[in-house]
Amino acid sequence: MAFGGGGRGGGRGGRSGGRGGGSGGRGNPGAQPRLQLCRNFASGNCTRGDKCSFAHVVKMHAVTEASDKNTDAKSNYNRGYSGQNTKTKDKHKVTSVSVWETNGQIKLFTGSHDGKWRLWNAAPAANGSVTLTQEFEHFVGGPVDTVHIAAHYFFVGFEASPIECPDAKAGMVHSWNLNAAQDPPMELWMSPMAKYAGSGRIRSLWTTADGSVFSGGSDGIIRQWAFNPTGGPNGTPGFSLVKSMSGHLGAVTGLALVGTMLWSGGMDGTLRLWNVESGDQVHLIPAVKKDAANSPPGHHSGPVTGLLPFEAPNNQGSFVISSSLDDSVKVWNATNGECVASESHGQGVTSIALTADPKGNPLLLCGLFYGDIMIRGTISNPPLVLLLKLSHQFVGVGHELGPVNDIQSGPGNTFYAVADDGKLTVWQITGDFGL
Repeated sequence: MAFGGGGRGGGRGGRSGGRGGGSGGRGNPGAQPRLQLCRNFASGNCTRGDKCSFAHVVKMHAVTEASDKNTDAKSNYNRGYSGQNTKTKDKHKVTSVSVWETNGQIKLFTGSHDGKWRLWNAAPAANGSVTLTQEFEHFVGGPVDTVHIAAHYFFVGFEASPIECPDAKAGMVHSWNLNAAQDPPMELWMSPMAKYAGSGRIRSLWTTADGSVFSGGSDGIIRQWAFNPTGGPNGTPGFSLVKSMSGHLGAVTGLALVGTMLWSGGMDGTLRLWNVESGDQVHLIPAVKKDAANSPPGHHSGPVTGLLPFEAPNNQGSFVISSSLDDSVKVWNATNGECVASESHGQGVTSIALTADPKGNPLLLCGLFYGDIMIRGTISNPPLVLLLKLSHQFVGVGHELGPVNDIQSGPGNTFYAVADDGKLTVWQITGDFGL
């Protein structure tokens, strides 16, 4: 089996008047955005055109509820200016989103803690926006933590009870061949007598072009899997365990393969580099104790939430970008592990993705703990310059009530986000950031 391509599948400040987005909110991110977004343009109805004094660079095309009601929900999010809770998170969190381009159509998969994955059709509408239509949903038996597309294979990591241990929970990974979606899913098994993918939830997935799968578990173990034509139930196709890599203390929340080196990040705040041929750990970037005054920029001081490989244009080098609940994103030289850039956001960074502006300039999307999304330059001077902040409080559209759990980019400068508020949002970068 070959996948044909590797990769990863997922303000409290003052108000600002007028149509533009505010520049304050939820702590000091270290810099003000270069642009302030026109809130009317963001929602699709600015009539001032070139006379508008705010930026016409990003639109939100669609938003939909992507999870079921959580009957056990409690209000934990303070969104009121008076210090009182004014909103209640009554939906199950949506944890992940993945983009599938097929036959000229854009389909989206989402996973939620209601135990379901869902398939959406993101169809262009006559007015230039997007219409989201749910086409299918499937209950897997427990909370879905990650969804991932590799060519025409769809992977889902979730928690459920193994058949042999009906009162226990384990991490499962199932994979559907989307060219034969009526067939039962393939499964990742530790062994025929351990029919699960890990003793804890599966928090991250990475696939390679030759058909290998890497999973990161909440048990702190990275596992490598290979397709086996007879490795599934009753000799059906499935995936067999090749090797395990241990070192993290806590969940493995990010994986990125660069050459023959697998990068991993975890809830323990460390980054670790592994030789994928031998499975040996060859480098450690330790975490440091959180200290706003003295934390060195070359280390994280909080849980790592994501990793991205980044090839700089014009052969300027290979890098890995990491995000963390310590409020930062950092850029690392993929060859020697040196930290070459670091920026703070004033709140935890919960997800990252790469996209581009209409000129093709690469941009970094940062999903944040309170539902905001920041857009940064990647080849800018200074590095990681803050270009724009998308905040529901100021722009009037976007996510509320908790972390942006995943962001994925799509064709035509689009990107897609999911969050604790139970929503799926569709965005498009339409204008020039001056890069």
